[in-house]
Amino acid sequence: MLALLTSGFSRPTGTSPEIAHNIRLDIFCDWIEGSVLFNNAPISKIDVVEILTEMGIYNNSDLALNIVNEAWSELKRRLGCIEKGSPFSFIRQNIKSRYPWQENPAHSFCVLLSMPQCYKDWSTALFRNDYNEQGQLFESLTKASIENQFPGWAVYQTGWSSTNVVKLSEIVDEIANRLGEIKGEIEPWENPGGNEAGLDLLCYRPFSDNRVGVPVYLMQCASGKNWIYKLHEPDLNVWTKIILFAAMPRKALAIPFALLDAEFKQRCNRVNGMLFDRYRLLAAVNHNRKWVPDFLETEIVDWITPRLQTLQRYNT
Repeated sequence: MLALLTSGFSRPTGTSPEIAHNIRLDIFCDWIEGSVLFNNAPISKIDVVEILTEMGIYNNSDLALNIVNEAWSELKRRLGCIEKGSPFSFIRQNIKSRYPWQENPAHSFCVLLSMPQCYKDWSTALFRNDYNEQGQLFESLTKASIENQFPGWAVYQTGWSSTNVVKLSEIVDEIANRLGEIKGEIEPWENPGGNEAGLDLLCYRPFSDNRVGVPVYLMQCASGKNWIYKLHEPDLNVWTKIILFAAMPRKALAIPFALLDAEFKQRCNRVNGMLFDRYRLLAAVNHNRKWVPDFLETEIVDWITPRLQTLQRYNT
């Protein structure tokens, strides 16, 4: 298994029977997913319980089993969203990988992007706050997912990054031409270095009459662990001044993290639009088993490989 979590993971509080688990279930499940996926070896409930007790997180194996049972239930819920596209299978009390991680790079990529939530020191040293490459890959993956899940919709990737500076005026020209909308004020929102004003993907459903008033989503793709600070992006108050939309567009946010039901509802309300977490993105496999383009799969595997080698393993 991977090394024990260094974040979202500590001893329970209180005394029996009022014991309160002190483990973030979403991060705990990511750790189990990563351990199974990247070690390509089955893990049982008992394996996890033994690690929790050996490392002193729980003194009582029955209490440890309680949280492990919760994790197994959440993992089954997650993987049920992608039906036969899941890289895992459950056999009695075990979870195992169906094939090496390289054969499902989209899932592997999203899980590895979630590891900085599990290992703070690892993520700080590894990424050095430079998220450009992973961000571009995640945008491309999100684009592929939407195109496969929403036939008839068009997706435009703005393509802005610190290594590929695109002027806001160029992006606005493209969007206005695609939607047939009128441009508004651009200058107040331009950055001398170039930016996309929080817009990574434009998603829209055109009609054959080529008129305005089509369904439009302005999407932010947030691949870093500080994604919560991007819930407000892109800002519709800004974009409705940059482009004079005939009908109000909606916001959307894509993240590689797997949210529990309660948090998903809260964040969806903050986005006030469409929220794609890990399993909504990966659900593209329910529509097309081969939904990720070959070139993107290769780029993702090349990105994952050196970073995966730095993840520490748990030694019994």
